Amino acid sequence: MSEGDPVRTRAETARARGQEVVAVIGLGFVGTAVAANLARARGKDGQPLFHVIGIERDDEPGRAKAAALARGEPPVYANDPKLALAIAEAGQKTRNLDGCVDLAQVACADVVVSCINLDLVRPAGRADELSVPHQGYAAALREIGRHLRSGAIVCIESTLPLGLSDRVLYPALCEGAALAGRNLERDPPLYAYCYERVMPGPGYLDSVNHFWRSYAGVDARSADRAQAFLSKYVDVERFPLWRHKTLRAAEMAKLLENAYRATNIAFIDEWTRLAEDAGVDLFDVVNSVRVRKGTHDNMMFPGLGVGGYCLTKDALLAAWGAEELLELESALPFSRQALLVNERMPLRARDWISEHFQQRLEQRTTAIFGLTYRAGVADTRSSPSEVLARGLLERGCRVRGCDPLLTTWDEVPAAQLVADPRVALEGADAVVVSLPDPHWRGILPALLRELAKPPAILVDPWNVLGDACYGELVRRGVRVRVYGRGDIPEPEKQP
Repeated sequence: MSEGDPVRTRAETARARGQEVVAVIGLGFVGTAVAANLARARGKDGQPLFHVIGIERDDEPGRAKAAALARGEPPVYANDPKLALAIAEAGQKTRNLDGCVDLAQVACADVVVSCINLDLVRPAGRADELSVPHQGYAAALREIGRHLRSGAIVCIESTLPLGLSDRVLYPALCEGAALAGRNLERDPPLYAYCYERVMPGPGYLDSVNHFWRSYAGVDARSADRAQAFLSKYVDVERFPLWRHKTLRAAEMAKLLENAYRATNIAFIDEWTRLAEDAGVDLFDVVNSVRVRKGTHDNMMFPGLGVGGYCLTKDALLAAWGAEELLELESALPFSRQALLVNERMPLRARDWISEHFQQRLEQRTTAIFGLTYRAGVADTRSSPSEVLARGLLERGCRVRGCDPLLTTWDEVPAAQLVADPRVALEGADAVVVSLPDPHWRGILPALLRELAKPPAILVDPWNVLGDACYGELVRRGVRVRVYGRGDIPEPEKQP
């Protein structure tokens, strides 16, 4: 980093104006929202509180993201229009948002927010063979330590295995600082874990600062510093901060939060199967139970399965950390099994289709409507639709995918992506509504009435299209299967 570096010059100028300089490491789904929120934060005088430097890896994707942010454009897509507006204003008007690929720029920062992605790797269908390649994260913290200013704090927002902060990341930060000649006894680096709760969808941007946040510090000084930082841009009057006692407590809170939801989803699967066998509509049952507010109103509905980056892995991060980092005998069998149950859910749709066609899916075509992991969110990571599509393709079935948010489906290149729902349905032997998206409720019933003919099968795991649509299709000889509904009759045999 040279003296004439424009990124550093703009940061120092901002600091002279009274702005705190924040470096956000990692411009993915979380880092982009964090950077935009910090850049839009205002003081009582209406002026920006922070000057934000977004930092990415120095490779082709990273350079593209950093360049987009520097131009005042979002590095990632989000279907929240406020994100693009906030980044455009900060990048082009107030000029308090920058982007680069030089990690040494953390030397400019008063606060370093790390949103580096950390993967969990395991074979499909297994929850006992786990690995977490964390060496790259440790290397990044070591490099940050080499450049970190005295008095600056590193705040980690990534989801971490239990024990990674105190066993790996903070030691790496200190090691880097020591290599740079810092006296760790007199001036130890400040470190806090402030896990994210960023939610996709229309409220994506506001989920950073209009939501409950939790944090912990490696020591009291770090915790105080993290509290002061978060309080500047989080709406703490409506959403008070929660201060955990230790870094491990904060790590566990994030993991337990997502493991709890994943387990709720897995729990409903066995009742889904019971309802089908007993001739019961489980959606009717769950709706009746949900009236008990405060105790049962978060009961899950049946569905194709769980997807996304968090609920499919976070319980396993806790198990891996406990065993590999803390050397504890804490296998978490219930949580592990829940993730495996969720992983298998999409294949029930494949099995129904296969059974319907006497296990012969060669030359058959299935149209899948909704390919992302969540309705209204353009994110295909670990989506149930991917599991379903791969399962169908493995049995020789052709797959067409239709989703208004996508122009490519990189995870399943063998599938044909079709933009027009009519084209997707024409000649399809099977149809799967893979997301509880009202978008399909307004489109598919009329098209199915026109195009679905025996011996076609409709699988609607989320009960999206409704009884009127199901009844008409059954009368016309089309088979209908809905997860958790045993009350839909079989079609009469056509003459």
